[in-house]
Amino acid sequence: MKNSLKQMARTPIKTTLFFLLNLVAALLMTLGVCIWQKSSSMMDKYEDQFATIGTVRQRPESFEQVRIWDAEEKRYSIVKRAQYASYDTVEDLDIPGVTYLAGPEQRAYYASYTPQYTKLWRSMNPNAIDTAVLVVEFTPIEDCIPEESVKIRITKVIGGDSRLEGTMLWFCDHSNPKPEMLYQDKTYAAYLNNSTFLHGERAEEAKRESPMLSYELEYAPVSLSSQLYRLDGSMIEDPFRDGPEIFEVTDGFYETDAGKRLLNLVDTRMYGRDIQPVTGTNETCLLMAFYNGDAYITEGRDISGKEYRDGAKVCLAPRRFMENNGLSLGDQIQVRLLYTDTRWTAGYCFELDGGYSVGSLLDEEGNALEPFETSAYTVVGIYDTTVGDTDLNFRSGADELIVPMHSIRERGGMNLKASGPMADATTSFRIPNGTIDEFLAAWEKYGTKELEFTFYDRGYTQLKAGIDNMKNFSLFLLASGVILTGLLLVFYSYLFVTKQMERTAVERSLGMTCGQCRWSILSGFMMFVLIGSMAGAAGGMHLSRSFSVKNASPAYYDSAYSVGEAADINEIVIEDIPLKDGLVIAVCSSLIITGTGTVLALKRMDRSLKREPMQILCKEAAGE
Repeated sequence: MKNSLKQMARTPIKTTLFFLLNLVAALLMTLGVCIWQKSSSMMDKYEDQFATIGTVRQRPESFEQVRIWDAEEKRYSIVKRAQYASYDTVEDLDIPGVTYLAGPEQRAYYASYTPQYTKLWRSMNPNAIDTAVLVVEFTPIEDCIPEESVKIRITKVIGGDSRLEGTMLWFCDHSNPKPEMLYQDKTYAAYLNNSTFLHGERAEEAKRESPMLSYELEYAPVSLSSQLYRLDGSMIEDPFRDGPEIFEVTDGFYETDAGKRLLNLVDTRMYGRDIQPVTGTNETCLLMAFYNGDAYITEGRDISGKEYRDGAKVCLAPRRFMENNGLSLGDQIQVRLLYTDTRWTAGYCFELDGGYSVGSLLDEEGNALEPFETSAYTVVGIYDTTVGDTDLNFRSGADELIVPMHSIRERGGMNLKASGPMADATTSFRIPNGTIDEFLAAWEKYGTKELEFTFYDRGYTQLKAGIDNMKNFSLFLLASGVILTGLLLVFYSYLFVTKQMERTAVERSLGMTCGQCRWSILSGFMMFVLIGSMAGAAGGMHLSRSFSVKNASPAYYDSAYSVGEAADINEIVIEDIPLKDGLVIAVCSSLIITGTGTVLALKRMDRSLKREPMQILCKEAAGE
């Protein structure tokens, strides 16, 4: 080895350059393999933590302008309503080339009427009396046309707080462009709702005397018609729709259809406080509140895939509902489904602050709705919610139960209180991660133009783009290292082995064996190869620890595919490969380079040893 090192020391620049280039080649190879392994292991680790879902919205074909009379403005307000020739269904999403992991589904929420449980509204307002909706008999203070706010005296409370009897309220037939005269010597009955502020000359005069009246609401009559729909979105015919809303009370009035409806409204007026929304789905993550993290399981477990498929009678229940009713994990909750709503969500109709919107609960004959399905669900998970800043339709509803969709037998639209097309908040599906482009390509080929999609992937697109970028970069480094190693070993084995052919001939002439000649020539060369490759491999292993998705170019990320509450890629934990694995990669890289150099040098050495020493020396003396 001493002779070999002396020989290499005679060309210090070449030797130093060889060492450094060998170090760089080993560094590139090791770095490339380490980054590749880090990228692959990271993708395997996080793949199951991501879910890609799509929401569906049917575009309206046109808009109808509906005129609604505004008594305060003394003019019609124009409201645009979307028009659809027909509703698309989830079956229209079944196209070739698309794989669904869950769904597609168009969800409904069902109203469970269970007065035995304490709902959020009652727990927040235990002693409150809802005066927003009343069924009363009243007389006007004076003969008047209720085209502005007028005063009436409540003579009898049929449904509502009995303490209002004898009090005076402000009243207006607000949505009627031609209200009829009311007489102070007559008694009228109506279903009243307060929703607009006081207006008109009488109200302005009263406000001057009492400024606080500026914040008071007037009562307006509400239709006694049923609000039930068909699946195609049309309302069921009802003779009271667009009919009178104020009725004169005469003998036998409560034997008439109008009187009977008013009494039935009394029975259902308070239902809203005792209704618990029940939402059926095929996977919890298809609900945007759970997908975005606004709702999350705090106790127990999620509903399993098998339970979803089998329609098991299990549910997720909100923590506050469980606490308000003294229930625990594993208890059963009774469910009595009263009506179905396929247009709105539980979050929209039952707000987390206790507010609720129910409306008329009469059928087309004016009778109170009856539950169409009764069952009991076992609580397997308890979840909590945050209000967040998302749209009401995407939030969880107050007291909302989450159940397998197939656990509801009558899910075809019984007592359909609202019906609508597929919408972002009610229609969704889950597809394999990274297949958004494939889905859109298939839809472009087989789908229709009426439906549009919004995709959410929690930042998977960005993460995968970064990882793919890292993998491509690692392949570039590995290829560069391999090519540099090959060229380097070929060139320097020629300089340090083949070019030393005369020295080998002299050593053989002096009696050295072939083995001694190999050691004399190759030992120094291989020592430099080994030390350089080991140093480079160690450097590559250390340098790989500073590479992450954050370093990779984010240009591959298309925000159009991840418009929801996507996870920030910088929050993904980028773990380094284990030290043991890094050492194995470094040692293997060093051994591969050293082994390749050894084989190549031995082949060159064998060629020199096969030639006769005198032949080599004679050619050298002859200047060949």
